[in-house]
Amino acid sequence: MNFSDMLDKRAADVEVPLDLPRGTYIWAVSKIPASSQTASGEWNIVEFPIKSVSAEDDVDPDEIEEFGNVSGQPSRISFMFPTDPDKENDFRKTENRMKAFMIDTLRAGDDEMTLKELMAASVNCQFMGIASYKVQGENSYLEVKNYSALD
Repeated sequence: MNFSDMLDKRAADVEVPLDLPRGTYIWAVSKIPASSQTASGEWNIVEFPIKSVSAEDDVDPDEIEEFGNVSGQPSRISFMFPTDPDKENDFRKTENRMKAFMIDTLRAGDDEMTLKELMAASVNCQFMGIASYKVQGENSYLEVKNYSALD
């Protein structure tokens, strides 16, 4: 794979890549979560970058063989906070979901820690989640859903 060579490729020669096979995986937070704001300023977003660690038994072994190495496949878990003061309850709901993700799912810490401390402690924490896809035209976008703590 060479980036310069790719730029010389005809668009018609670009192939649709294989998707990570659907099913349950163990995932790990790969970096400290980042925060940003949308261009419109309507949302603040906290994104937890994650990567797949391993596939569980419900992932089709034939699809894994066709795909190749399923470890290290990137995705993210995002929490969107509205900036509109009239949407304070929606802000609090997202805040509570993010807290639950860090404490109950990742087990990164406890209620005595600040959210900033929990975010820093979340790096390398593992959890279970289902790889599913949102399809738009020829493109599909990985979404990790139904996440839960490892037993």
